[in-house]
Amino acid sequence: MAETAKKVSIVDGGDASSLKTLFSKLKNVYYNSDPITASTLSSQTGIQCELEFPVLSDGVSVNTGDAEVQEIKITTGSIWTSRADKGDSDISFQVASIDGKINDLFLTKKNNKSVSGIEIMNLGTFSGESYDLDVNKVTGSLILTDDNGQTVLILTNVEMYASLVVGDGDNPAYFNVTVTPSNNTDGAAIMILHKD
Repeated sequence: MAETAKKVSIVDGGDASSLKTLFSKLKNVYYNSDPITASTLSSQTGIQCELEFPVLSDGVSVNTGDAEVQEIKITTGSIWTSRADKGDSDISFQVASIDGKINDLFLTKKNNKSVSGIEIMNLGTFSGESYDLDVNKVTGSLILTDDNGQTVLILTNVEMYASLVVGDGDNPAYFNVTVTPSNNTDGAAIMILHKD
């Protein structure tokens, strides 16, 4: 009795040419002060982001955490199974602005310590605010868009810490921002959205 040949095939839509959805290159980073859930996105009012961060192109790292894998061996030396824990995320970017709105977000303003009409050398008169350099935790969510306008990533609930870097070679002054993602109330830390 002849055996029927066994066939290996790919399920429809599972071939490489069908899996073309990319997040090609980060273009925009938007900040919202509240966590984002599926219901807030779907609500009548939607989401209104408070800021678009001007991010330096060379200073972006979005790694949600490499898995830490531990192999479990038996006495013969062969691997019996493995166990994985989520690794620490490495998400950071550099916001190239010291505008008042950015400063107020990442630094702690010293109330009633503003100055105005101060003449500096022969440069003219200047006004501004006073801040301390203590580490300030900023919470909210981030919306990341790619350069081809086809994909959006939403970090639904984040904590951010920033440090001010005034001199760094050719770069303008910027805030070096470290981001830690967490789950929102839906239990989701990231949303991946594709253009319809």
